[in-house]
Amino acid sequence: MGNATVEVSGAQAVSWAAELRAALVGVVGPDGSVSPVQVQRSPEMVIAVIGLVFSGVGAAKTITEWWGARRRDGAAVTVLLPDGTRIELAEGSQARLEIAMRQDGTGPH
Repeated sequence: MGNATVEVSGAQAVSWAAELRAALVGVVGPDGSVSPVQVQRSPEMVIAVIGLVFSGVGAAKTITEWWGARRRDGAAVTVLLPDGTRIELAEGSQARLEIAMRQDGTGPH
């Protein structure tokens, strides 16, 4: 099992994070979990945070596919792994995210 923190920011961060959370609930596996959305506010922006315990790379694929559909609306997604790896999603970052999440103790599935 691996774990990660997913940060969603942008004009509709809270509602976007709720959408992403719903998508992740279906892919984390029977032993995984997705935390409720927590909101962090600063004067500059709102960041919605989702805690994630997952198995396999399905979560990485779900995150990047969701971001791909929302990025034109201004959604930004950053994935933080326990080893300090920080991946800000950008064009072509799905493979990097999958590799990082696989190395986070998930192994190939």
